[in-house]
Amino acid sequence: MTTPARLKAQLGQAGISTDLHGLFFENRTTDMSCPYKSFMRISPFAAVLRPLYEFVYPPTCLACENHLKEDERKICSACWSSIRKLTVEDELYRDKLNELTSRGNIAGLASVFHFEKDGTLQTLIHHLKYDDMPRIGIELGKFVGEAIPAMIANVSFTGLVPVPLHPAKERERGYNQSEFICNGISKATGMKIYPRLLKRTRHTQTQTKLNAQERKENVAEAFELNPRHASTVARATFLIVDDIITTGATIDECASVLKAHGADKVFAASVAVPDHAHLP
Repeated sequence: MTTPARLKAQLGQAGISTDLHGLFFENRTTDMSCPYKSFMRISPFAAVLRPLYEFVYPPTCLACENHLKEDERKICSACWSSIRKLTVEDELYRDKLNELTSRGNIAGLASVFHFEKDGTLQTLIHHLKYDDMPRIGIELGKFVGEAIPAMIANVSFTGLVPVPLHPAKERERGYNQSEFICNGISKATGMKIYPRLLKRTRHTQTQTKLNAQERKENVAEAFELNPRHASTVARATFLIVDDIITTGATIDECASVLKAHGADKVFAASVAVPDHAHLP
């Protein structure tokens, strides 16, 4: 029987490159004028050689690292099913909706998962933000897009607005994770994305260790409208997108900028919300 190791050795003896990853993926390049376009591009050899590649390097789940079944992509069914779903009947959803809308800038919320510390979703979010796996955001965004009709009914959106990163942070990471979540939402809904409608004007410290009031102060006046798109905002209805909404300070600050420039309504969307026991 030909094992993956033996096949790799035979390829080497025949003078064929055993760097199968190199055959499938071209070098990762970053367009510094548009960092969010940075992504791993599939090479022209992929369609022909993918079966060989997956034989030598069987695809594994990004969360648990077990081998994926033929009908699974990126994340196994067991890991998906282990993430608690959020519905409009959940107390957590209602509490977060009331918290956000009570401030007057946000009109509604769509979010699909409970965020649980040390759970599968936290692993995926960590990969998305810190391990150069932006395509996880697309998969998560598709779930958000499918949930929108049930959570924000009968709304005609002008488009999606990802919460912006500071330019230095986006250059460091190579992309904005919220933008990839928007890509997934767009695939599910057809909504247009406005990736540069808002910009972050100053670097803010991580919100992780801050309480609600400190988070609000940390992001105060940290965003502004891109003047190139000022005409887009008047009387428009936007859905602002982030990975996780905790206290809502960041997304509310973004919404206040859009409202101040004439937006009719602004809604919020996220992959997940945590309860107080699982704040990230």
